Amino acid sequence: MLSSTHNSSLAKDQNSTPAVHLSYECVVRERGRESASYLYEIACSIVYPIASAYLSMRVTGQNTYRNAAAREVPFTRHEAGATTYLELLEEERLEVRIVERDGTYCKAFYSAHGQELSEQIARGVVSTIQRIDVGSES
Repeated sequence: MLSSTHNSSLAKDQNSTPAVHLSYECVVRERGRESASYLYEIACSIVYPIASAYLSMRVTGQNTYRNAAAREVPFTRHEAGATTYLELLEEERLEVRIVERDGTYCKAFYSAHGQELSEQIARGVVSTIQRIDVGSES
């Protein structure tokens, strides 16, 4: 089973609009008496204009943004953008920021909660989120 969420509210040409494509699998990390703890394994591909000056990806705790240090996410650059693999725990969030040379920037925030990865905020970014259901793969 594959489910997708698309944000196509931007009127710009897709070649100049950054796009974040996330494919993820949610696995049970630990099962407790009252609830389970989940791990989100995420493959991330970002397509953005090559003229961009800076790309930043980091993971923060959703409720501890000011109190906990963010973890920078390493990525591999290529001619069309960047790719990476990362893991999120329940209630963590992924932040993606792309800064242009003129100082303008776009950003997207994704949250892991309730076995779902969802977009919280997107400004100037088109997002695609695809959940991979392990049971349907052969």
